[in-house]
Amino acid sequence: MPRPRSEEAREKMLSAAAEVLLERGVPGFSLLEVSRRSGVAKTTILRHFPDTRELLLAAVDSTVTYPDPPDTGTLRGDILETLRRIRPNFSNRRANAVHHELFAAMSRDPDLRRLNREYVAANHPSPVMTVWERWRERGEICADLDFATVFEIIDGPFTIRSIVFPETLDDMDLDALTDRILMQLMP
Repeated sequence: MPRPRSEEAREKMLSAAAEVLLERGVPGFSLLEVSRRSGVAKTTILRHFPDTRELLLAAVDSTVTYPDPPDTGTLRGDILETLRRIRPNFSNRRANAVHHELFAAMSRDPDLRRLNREYVAANHPSPVMTVWERWRERGEICADLDFATVFEIIDGPFTIRSIVFPETLDDMDLDALTDRILMQLMP
């Protein structure tokens, strides 16, 4: 059987890594198990991911789609469109389960938390950050709101629902949520 192309091998290892994470959690996550399930040699995995934690973070990341930040020309329009674009990530049960495993591990491991922050910043700037900067430049939001606060205000409702009431994510009234978010952001 011919060796898989590099991108094909990468996809196989990321898919297998997400499965291992779901079944065994972070403590049971192993390079050997990812290699066994994916059919990709351990040496190939190590060429892509020299550290097991990098593989873990890339596997979690592979379950998410990073939407382009909207630019509707209005604060309300941008918020509503941002919510529409990010909701599918929270509605994806597999992605949620993988993220919850990672979040639980990060609560116990500050080094993993730091690595995750660095990984996300280097690989996927948040669409919320892009629109936050635009809103600040246009003077549409309170000048003293930092990015972390805006991120919590926008992603928070989805995060909580994905944990407590995941079956209601698709039924969220995004127009009403947008109005509540606007009350928190506007000067």
